[in-house]
Amino acid sequence: MVSRLWFFCVRIRTIDAVIITHSHADAIGGMDDLRDWTNNVQPSIPIYVASRDFEVMKKTHYYLIDKSDIIPGAAVSELQFNIIKEDPFIVHDLKVIPLPVWHGSGYRSLGFRFGNTCYISDVSDIPEETYPLLQDCELLIMDALRPDRSSATHFGLPRALEEVRKIKPKRTLFTGMMHLMDHEVVTERLLKLRETEGIDVQLSYDGLRVPVSL
Repeated sequence: MVSRLWFFCVRIRTIDAVIITHSHADAIGGMDDLRDWTNNVQPSIPIYVASRDFEVMKKTHYYLIDKSDIIPGAAVSELQFNIIKEDPFIVHDLKVIPLPVWHGSGYRSLGFRFGNTCYISDVSDIPEETYPLLQDCELLIMDALRPDRSSATHFGLPRALEEVRKIKPKRTLFTGMMHLMDHEVVTERLLKLRETEGIDVQLSYDGLRVPVSL
């Protein structure tokens, strides 16, 4: 989760919604950080989450879902939970299309498409039925954990590049890189791909701001 200070720096005054990709700790642990926001900025925040992940959150974040045992006056995040399926849904007039992917064998995670931007943060394989949802993607933000190979749960750079060639987005930003990904070395390699293959790919970085058309 991004700190409230950073939100103010980029002039974000309202969090319209938080959409959950999956229920691993690195994806849902930050919901506690929303406490500062709902205590000081806006009264509550809508959360959109698949039912399978909501069941996990009932155990990991039970105090945010059932507040009956909360001590009066205790500060917890004020969240409104909305259950989603793998069908498109609307958030403040914005159509959001879930992009089902595998994040390890048998574990379902969701990417999301809004407008012509496609976001897939945690993926080890893309089902065939998801590819049509990625057509005409202008900006693809996608998982690329390691520089040399994929893991059981994440694309590595070689596989991520294979998917870029298949999906053919206008621009791609890789995310979720581990410490072995030398930013300067890989960036130079990706620039060469732009020259040789005409594909626009780069590593994302902290503080990167990307305009999107919705």
